[in-house]
Amino acid sequence: MVYKHKHVNRKTKKKFNAIKVILRDIIFFGIALNIFALFHHVLPRKLQPVDASRYSSFTPTPIISDTLTSSLNPSSVTPPPSASPIPGDFSMVFPATDTGVNALYSYQTDTVKIAINRVQENSVTYFVADVYVKNIDALKTAFAKGKYGKNIYDFPLTTANENQAVFAVTGDYYSARSQGIVVRNGTLYRDVPNTDVCILYNDGELKTYDSANFNLTEAVSRGIWQSWSFGPPLLDENGGKLSEFNSTLTDRHPRSAIGYYTPGHYCFVIVDGRQKDYSIGMNLTELSALFESLGCKQAYNFDGGATAVMIFQGNVINQPYKGGRESGDIIYFD
Repeated sequence: MVYKHKHVNRKTKKKFNAIKVILRDIIFFGIALNIFALFHHVLPRKLQPVDASRYSSFTPTPIISDTLTSSLNPSSVTPPPSASPIPGDFSMVFPATDTGVNALYSYQTDTVKIAINRVQENSVTYFVADVYVKNIDALKTAFAKGKYGKNIYDFPLTTANENQAVFAVTGDYYSARSQGIVVRNGTLYRDVPNTDVCILYNDGELKTYDSANFNLTEAVSRGIWQSWSFGPPLLDENGGKLSEFNSTLTDRHPRSAIGYYTPGHYCFVIVDGRQKDYSIGMNLTELSALFESLGCKQAYNFDGGATAVMIFQGNVINQPYKGGRESGDIIYFD
């Protein structure tokens, strides 16, 4: 009887030791996984731009300055042909008059014209900024803290002030992801498509693509000035509103989006939301209908929620959800 009892204890001890080994391995694996997640998903990481030579020459179209001076006699200078506009130069269609008459906020210069209005209807408050630029390089983007990388964030107002922005809106929150096309101010930073894409070309045209129909090589060959990866697109190819979207965030939320009319003419919309007595936000169907009513040819949804912020002359002019939050990037004009 004594021997049998000892044998049972030995078997039990072996099982207990095996369980301890398994538990130890699980704990070590969990620690390793957390360390990986910390470095990959949480801690800021500064990254380098992609070598764009693999996609042929990726050089932004040169922008011609507004005025050219010469010490030569004007009569001895042969003017360049003017039959077609220079890509990226919209001086031929840039408004000569003030576009901000009766606007809530207005900024009018020889190169940029911005008119901002606030609309309150159907328990929703939103802001529409109508923007004309004379040259494509007036539509700029900036990274939080001036760095491209993963998990690098700052408050949009801080980023705007650091770049002397007169007007700014939040972008696609690129730094929270490891995928998605990232081209900013003509530089290709990331070339891993994974979702709907919005491309602003050097010639001023803005186009939206679903990930299955986007060809980066072709887009690079044409010349990309800016790109954003969030979505979804909000209008069809004819500028018509949509009723179905490639997104799970279709309910009413605060929204941020860009609209396109013609090269050099754009609009930005910020919708406040999640604030019952002020603004309930928009769903994607409503946002799509808004851009159709504005007459846009293309429109694209950026990151919304607490990220959605519009800034004018050093102030946040909308009412962000919970006061807003840090973001990875802005679109701005100075």
